Amino acid sequence: MRRLWSRLAVVAAGVITGGLAGCTVPGADGVGSDDEDPMTAPSTATVQRTDLTETLTESGQLEYGDPLDVGTLLTGTVTWTPPVGHVVAEGERLYRLDSDPVLRLDGTVPAWRDLGPDVTNGTDVRQLEEALSDLGYADDLDMEVDNDWTWVTTIAVERWQEDHGLEEDGELPLGRVVFTDGDVRVASVPVAEGTAVQPGTVVLQVSATERTVTVSVDPTQQRLAPVNEAVDLEFPDGTSVTGRIREVEHVEGDETTEESLTVTIAVAGTEADRKAVDRQLDGTSVQVGFAHTVAEDVLAVPVTALVALVDGGYGVEKVGADGSRSYVAVTTGSFSDTLVEVEAAGLAEGDEVVVTP
Repeated sequence: MRRLWSRLAVVAAGVITGGLAGCTVPGADGVGSDDEDPMTAPSTATVQRTDLTETLTESGQLEYGDPLDVGTLLTGTVTWTPPVGHVVAEGERLYRLDSDPVLRLDGTVPAWRDLGPDVTNGTDVRQLEEALSDLGYADDLDMEVDNDWTWVTTIAVERWQEDHGLEEDGELPLGRVVFTDGDVRVASVPVAEGTAVQPGTVVLQVSATERTVTVSVDPTQQRLAPVNEAVDLEFPDGTSVTGRIREVEHVEGDETTEESLTVTIAVAGTEADRKAVDRQLDGTSVQVGFAHTVAEDVLAVPVTALVALVDGGYGVEKVGADGSRSYVAVTTGSFSDTLVEVEAAGLAEGDEVVVTP
């Protein structure tokens, strides 16, 4: 953009002083000529029909995302924990307390009360029934998955308890199960086996099972980062893959940090691309290329082809097939990094226009 303004400033100054040697800037299409030495060939560019794309490159980081604390809601001694990196699927153990398992089930509502035959209706009952049904404990029971705890729910829970060596009483004390939205990966284990814990003690930290690229973007660039938009990911070893924006979170600024957008990007390329990313180290810096189409199938010229016309607006200096040069007034549209959309009756795809070197 600096080159555009420098050229416009020079042309305007020449018009005002009448001292811009060898150049007349017209006020209408086709008027005016260039008196420069005809042996001096100008720098030109071809008018093209194309899509205009706005681009932005920012530095992000490959990671599993912020870890989530898994705190116990029971009192006891930790007798088993999984290794870091282990993926806990639905129905599997997160850890053992006094040799009894604390298990993970799918659900978006955190466990917040004891569950059993006397419990009132609630969405936590529904997600428990969904989990028991998914794991096969309601097979042949004709259980209706809803917010209501019935005798069928009790039988399914007893089957689940028997399978995990728990007392088969059909009741789940708060803390026996942990609901998470999908499988989790063990990010860290803050306590050692044999540690006595109280409610509130963080036993594990878990994260997403898939690494993503996280990048901070200025809020003014939000148009470049819509959810589901494809982006380019470039790694330090030269690996280049396609990513897709999964989430955009607005982060408020404060006294020490500026307002920003946190963009989370998943790898969306081929299986070979995913394997190449899997070989990258956690925390690797990634160059993220955002691209957004601002105009489709338009005539475009380099930004440095624009000149200011005497009576206002912009024009370009067209070079004819015989080398003659004349100014054509244009209406500008969208800008990309180096090109600008133009409309003019006297301009067509394939024409040559003068540009500032």
